[in-house]
Order: sequence, then structure tokens, then C-alpha cells
Amino acid sequence: MDRSAARSLRSAMARRNVFDPLEPTCEPRWYTVRNMHGALIEARELAAGTDLKKAFIAAMLHWIDAGWQLGEFSSTGGVFFCTRGSERRMVCITPTDPGKATPYGAAHLSSSPGCED
Repeated sequence: MDRSAARSLRSAMARRNVFDPLEPTCEPRWYTVRNMHGALIEARELAAGTDLKKAFIAAMLHWIDAGWQLGEFSSTGGVFFCTRGSERRMVCITPTDPGKATPYGAAHLSSSPGCED
């Protein structure tokens, strides 16, 4: 296999293994809003089976309609930032329950994002 083919194969494998935080799941997710210092301002659980991509886009539109300027965003991270005047917010759809303290930040080790049948 030549170098170009090997590089293409590695690239395809890497894309396939990327975690998508907005993929459909039967596990609950949380919509969270934090200020620029990381303090939790709002958190609400999204029911299992919620269309997370639609919720993410609806949240962006909500903040824009409320007069906030949309900044950087990442659907691959499930997060966007917005500002209004000197205020800045981080809005996120996350698998981590913000109401639960997890030791050493290991919430991602507790369960798989997929469904068990």
C-alpha cells in the first residue's frame, strides 16, 4: 500500500470513530448554560430520544432572537458561545448531569452513550 492510500485509510478510520454528542440516544442529555467564569446559570434535562441536533439549532435561534450575538460553535462538541454587551455565555448539550458531582471529572467513564436493547 502506498503512502497516499495509507493516509486516506487512516483518515477514513479517524472520521468513523469520532464521537458525535448530538447523535440519537436513548440516554438523557442536559441543556446547560454557563457564564464566562463557568458558573452554571441554567440546566434542564432533555428527555431520552430528543432530537439533539434540532434542540441545538433551536437553542442557537433562541439566543439570537433574544439579542445575543452568536460566536464560535461546534456541533462536534455540542457547544456554542454567545455574547451581549460584556456578557458571555456557553450553551452546551451534554451527557453529563450538571447536578451530580463526579469524582475527578470522570463522568464520561460511567456509561456508554449508546442504547442497550
